[in-house]
Amino acid sequence: MFKDPMFDSQLLEWKVYGNATWIQVDEGEETILAYIKTPSETKPSGSVIAKTGCWSMLKGGFTAYEDEKVDLIFKVPNNKNEVWIDNVSLKSFTKAEWREQQKRSINKYRKRDIKIKVTDKAGKPLEGANITLTHTRPLFLIGCGTGYSILEAKAYQDFFAARFTAATPHNEMKWYYNEHFQGVENYETADAMVSFFEKNNIAIRGHCILWDSTNASNYWTQTLPPREVLYTTIRRIASVVSRYTGRVIAWDVVNENLHNSYYESILGANASAMIYQAIRYAKLEFNHVTRAIDPHTPLFINEYNTLEYPKDIKVIPARIVHKIREIKSFPGNEDMVLHIGMQGHFTLRANISYIRAAFDVMGASGSPIWLTELDFLKSDTQHEDLENVLRESFSHPAVEGIIIFGGWKKKGCRDECINAKDYNHMPIGCGQMCLIDNNFKITPTGELVDRLILKEWRSNVVTVTDKDGVFSGRLFHGDFNLTCSHPSIPNPVERTFKLEKEEGALQFGITLK
Repeated sequence: MFKDPMFDSQLLEWKVYGNATWIQVDEGEETILAYIKTPSETKPSGSVIAKTGCWSMLKGGFTAYEDEKVDLIFKVPNNKNEVWIDNVSLKSFTKAEWREQQKRSINKYRKRDIKIKVTDKAGKPLEGANITLTHTRPLFLIGCGTGYSILEAKAYQDFFAARFTAATPHNEMKWYYNEHFQGVENYETADAMVSFFEKNNIAIRGHCILWDSTNASNYWTQTLPPREVLYTTIRRIASVVSRYTGRVIAWDVVNENLHNSYYESILGANASAMIYQAIRYAKLEFNHVTRAIDPHTPLFINEYNTLEYPKDIKVIPARIVHKIREIKSFPGNEDMVLHIGMQGHFTLRANISYIRAAFDVMGASGSPIWLTELDFLKSDTQHEDLENVLRESFSHPAVEGIIIFGGWKKKGCRDECINAKDYNHMPIGCGQMCLIDNNFKITPTGELVDRLILKEWRSNVVTVTDKDGVFSGRLFHGDFNLTCSHPSIPNPVERTFKLEKEEGALQFGITLK
């Protein structure tokens, strides 16, 4: 029996470390956290819910920013419970090795082989045919959160539509925005935002149907008896979901329902499970037709601190997986597929190896993951940390999309915010991150995002066919425009195609006449 089991090691500067340990407890279950203790600080590096009768793997990691001796400590809440630890491993990677692993993963999971054969009308292969491929829309969605400011400036609209393929309204779909006064609904702003996004082929995340925080719930619901809370909750679900079903690609259902329990405190412990079930399976009448409120749109849990703050035991990766199983265990929910939304509001440096381990644990549940509200506090390392998290997320096979919270608003992106250097005393009203300033000039943070999503993670190709009339390559998934021509043939060919996420190469031919 150990109070806090400890192991020591010598770390090297600017190396990324991954740690894995098998843990079992003698009785019941325990939430066990792993910490790295240095002479100057103690920081978390992983967690697990350890159980009796079986071994559970604790996965985690950390980055060493200088040479130092450290202790690896396992914190056990119940000092009377016996803990067994086996096969403690600590593996180091240089930054270059870590980046190379990311590149290999991106090549494997985000790309597919393609083979195009060009012939003349007689079927003869054409060597030297010119092929131009324009990657018009990536399959992997990377978007931006924004408020109603998207309706206020044409320059901001142009900036947004030119680079982002998904969007999340900040507040405009939330209940307190749509029904500030009981019985008086107002979707005018949300409708206008949805119309703009649809016009520009920008996928929309529905955020959010309900919020499990007392402080973020409509004040007037807090004075109602439980039966009326249930009635108004069902009415809210039917109102917003039926309005936008088929127009959004996701619903954040009960926002932050691991940190909070407003609906559980009123409607009972199974409140979240019942709400998810109501959206997916409850039948209502629409235009004299009875159907489910929304039988198809992916349903998300959406939480913070899982990636940002590993010490928050309410939302460690194992707790996220447990919440999904809890919702699915409710009678009638067994076949429900739930998705995981990780907000990603970072106030500390990003622990990239821990983030990878968290993705591994949550991804093993089979639930797709999105980063839903990614931003960093303004600091000297903001750009580096943002790039690291974007690369780690894009390279992980369990992650299916990213929303960056870097939208423009006039007060938040003014010059004194963009140029501020005293990060601990920012001017009032400044945004966490701004991708453009009030002159709609792209900021250094915006340039970083553009470099990744418009250049590095796009497949725009200009090439010629080989002696067999063939072009072969490995390209990012998505929609493409193709133009093909040959000096000896006057008429070029133009077409579009989709490079889907499937096994095997996409092969097709082009005939020039």
